[in-house]
Amino acid sequence: MNGDDLDVTLLMDSQVLPESQHRFYHVVALYLSLMYTGAGKLDFPADLRLQFDRHHKIIVSAMEPDDLAIKLQNDIDTMVFDTERAIKKDPAKTEEKTARAREFQKEASEFIDFVSTKGLQPAILTPGNPEVHGWAFFRTDKNKWIGSWNRHEDFILRVWLKDKVLEFPFSLPPPQEDFSLRKRDED
Repeated sequence: MNGDDLDVTLLMDSQVLPESQHRFYHVVALYLSLMYTGAGKLDFPADLRLQFDRHHKIIVSAMEPDDLAIKLQNDIDTMVFDTERAIKKDPAKTEEKTARAREFQKEASEFIDFVSTKGLQPAILTPGNPEVHGWAFFRTDKNKWIGSWNRHEDFILRVWLKDKVLEFPFSLPPPQEDFSLRKRDED
């Protein structure tokens, strides 16, 4: 999406929905890039909301990367505590439970690292700092209206700025006849 002084690019893997069922909290992730070309400044609060049209038009706000990382770290700590308690109750299954806890810790730690370093953060965009980009994460496991994914899903991503809202309607998977790559006009 190109505006007077803002270019916004949304990237999303067409396989993100089936993959989300295997991620922590069934997170749906998308990549957003904003390039500010104005002379002043633009406050980007990283306030994103994703509407799931085929699921009762439910709207889910993007999780702040730091909050998601803290939630995951708390779940790791809980898993370690629960594993230690379970081992005390049934020492015969020590290896099995320890291996499962280590695998959970490894996967969660990798995801925490990804979220912490690649997550979309709020920013003030200026001519000296014109770009912000990163991954936005939408948790879908807590909503009873978002269940299994259909073959075709329709969404609207809303990017809330101080004085306007940008909307990106899109579908997954994208219709084959609508798929095209475009070159930017060279001025």
